[in-house]
Amino acid sequence: MHVSHRDGFEGFAGDEGPAGGGVFGEAEGHAGDEGFAEVAAGLVARYWGGAAAAPTGDLDRLWEMGAGHGWFDLGREDDLAASITLARVLGRAACPLPVTAGFVAARLFAEHVGLATAIGDGGIRVATALPGDPGMPGAGCLVEAGDVVGHVLHLPPGGGPMGLYRIEAVDPVEDVAAPGWTRARLGSALACLELSAADADRAVTVLRLGWAARALGAAERAAGSALAHARVRTRAGEPVGAFAAMRQRADRMELEAGDLLIADAVRRYAEGADDWAIAAELAVAQIRRVAPRVRFGAHHEPAVAGCSDEHETPWLFHRVRADLACLRAFAAPGGDAADRLLEEAPDAAAHGTGVRPSALPDPWLGPDGEAVREACRKVAARRWGATTPDSASGSEGSPDAEPEPEPEPESEREDGRFLAASVGGDGVDDPVVVAEAAGLGWFALGWSGEGSGTAAERFALRQEVCRHRLPILDALTTATVFGPAIARYGSTEQRARLLPALREGTMRIALGYRWSEADFDPAAVRASAVRTGAGERDDWILTGARIWTADAHRADRMWLVARTDADVESARAGLTVFLVPTDAPGVVLRPHRTPAGESGCIVLLDEVRVSDSARIGAVGGGWAPVAETFAAEPILLGDVAATLHRRLTDVIALLRAGAGPRPAAGARGSAARAALAELAVRTQAVRLLATAAAVPAPGGPAEHPRPHASAARVLGAELAADFGPIGLELLGPAAVLGTGAPGAPGAGGFEPELWPAPSHTPAGDTDDLRHDLHHDRPAHSFGLPARL
Repeated sequence: MHVSHRDGFEGFAGDEGPAGGGVFGEAEGHAGDEGFAEVAAGLVARYWGGAAAAPTGDLDRLWEMGAGHGWFDLGREDDLAASITLARVLGRAACPLPVTAGFVAARLFAEHVGLATAIGDGGIRVATALPGDPGMPGAGCLVEAGDVVGHVLHLPPGGGPMGLYRIEAVDPVEDVAAPGWTRARLGSALACLELSAADADRAVTVLRLGWAARALGAAERAAGSALAHARVRTRAGEPVGAFAAMRQRADRMELEAGDLLIADAVRRYAEGADDWAIAAELAVAQIRRVAPRVRFGAHHEPAVAGCSDEHETPWLFHRVRADLACLRAFAAPGGDAADRLLEEAPDAAAHGTGVRPSALPDPWLGPDGEAVREACRKVAARRWGATTPDSASGSEGSPDAEPEPEPEPESEREDGRFLAASVGGDGVDDPVVVAEAAGLGWFALGWSGEGSGTAAERFALRQEVCRHRLPILDALTTATVFGPAIARYGSTEQRARLLPALREGTMRIALGYRWSEADFDPAAVRASAVRTGAGERDDWILTGARIWTADAHRADRMWLVARTDADVESARAGLTVFLVPTDAPGVVLRPHRTPAGESGCIVLLDEVRVSDSARIGAVGGGWAPVAETFAAEPILLGDVAATLHRRLTDVIALLRAGAGPRPAAGARGSAARAALAELAVRTQAVRLLATAAAVPAPGGPAEHPRPHASAARVLGAELAADFGPIGLELLGPAAVLGTGAPGAPGAGGFEPELWPAPSHTPAGDTDDLRHDLHHDRPAHSFGLPARL
């Protein structure tokens, strides 16, 4: 990287050498430590104040303090995690201290230690000029915090000459920021260098991530302020804050997603991953979606009080708007998330021959999870890709053997039946692939003994099975949901008889505790079980009507919850679990099909007689084995995310088909690309939320974080409902054509995906119940009073 010196820069001559560590590294430690954010927040509160101090805060003093604590040395250390953490802390205080600009400047001039040192110790104070202004000597440009900034970093779009220019004078302007922007008149360059297109893209992407993080911090603080007001809000002498619970819940879920997306981008940057820029743009897109809505809702909650300049909400409002304005002005040369997904070729080699590469960056699942992910891709490559010597049989073949026809690669096959396999039809397992998976021990993960499978391994397995459409999902679901319960609560005879079949993938069990009126509600159980005699081992007579299950027609047994004692105080008491053969006399299956071609059953039990050996667990103690099946939910949460990710991958492949993106994808900045970006960021958000729910973070709590699970469930259902209509807009009217219809995208494979969308929202609960009641009960969890 070539650097030229001009004017006052000579004072730093002769200081070149290896970049040293900053004060920050010795004082507060790594940004991943929770203590770092707390210390930074305390310093900001002491030297700046809260968000209400925005119009009068002493930015000069804060800059001096921050430099003393190494905040502007982070670029030399390449510690983006710390810089982004600081940006969020500053956003919560509505403070414009440009730590990310300092990071970028120190990074770009890292080869000249003297200049980087001056930036680090606050001797040179750097901000960025908004694009669209000349940004050259003698001209004016818009600069944030220009009254305390001494130099402007001018970044050329797409690479070229870059300069660090002195500010000769500044004039205030009327704007949305607080403190306000200034129009700066620039003097000569302190330093110049030639910036490559890749370096320019990297620098601007880091700046965009910093602005997004600061906007997220401001939105988080605004949401917290609104929640605090809702806790004490009254009308006519009665508490009414609980009416804000659903909005608070929705905001928190979206903010959680933004937090995970930023963390993922920062991690990839630290690892030097090639896809870090896509991850960063996904985070930026999420915050651009969410921050305005959260900001508006928070501004509305305190009503008139929130409009006063004594309240922090207006200043947080200004902070979010100013940072979003910077994001709109500073477009990354490499494009936003949709541009990069359409225009950058995916790394096919990383996924195996014949396997369609992932459209989005894959969440890190740890060494165990990544090993299972790789094993799944090898099976998928053998299933959909070219035949290899290490095929499922393990045989290298014989010269006398008749060669088998080579299967079509998954990445090239656009057969409608193949594309529709994961969204419609019966989804029947393939015995050959099931046998291979059983040989790898996949069906016994998590319940076959000590060390039989971590949460990361089980989650990775289902993610890849869904994404690559491996035909083993029925067997895998049966083993995942019911294996642990049978292993724990089954009798010795039951374990010896049932677990081997689950391990081999040869048994199918259907859920038998869902009713169309109430889904699964213990108080609404409509099946009953009565003993035929007084003995403890006598048979049982089961009766019940309209039990709904998706797959009883291809199951061997049904996991039935029946009430054996109606005279109990608790709805969860008096329940008993039975494993009922679906071909038992009196079991009536009434199949039905959805418009998407999915099959389900209404089950009637007409005095079905079963032996006591069909009972799982104690009489009246059925809630325990049922709860054990619920424990698999965090692992299953990723199914929707993985399936939608695969659909997104297919849509992008259709749009990218040919020499470049099809006209349907639109040009950069088009509405079509905005729609694609929305699908991409929402899909990635659900993937990261599901991962956080299923795979505990290193050093984190052993229990699955319930807020992430609930957010993944709600946002995943909403995305599934929206995916079909948005995909239809992207692919055009021909996407409604069925399999084999001439001119249909993907040979008609997308058409079945339009039908399942409505079923995702009521699956398990209605959407309102998901938001308002499911697990977290927002009013209670937020400390709000109960509704009137």
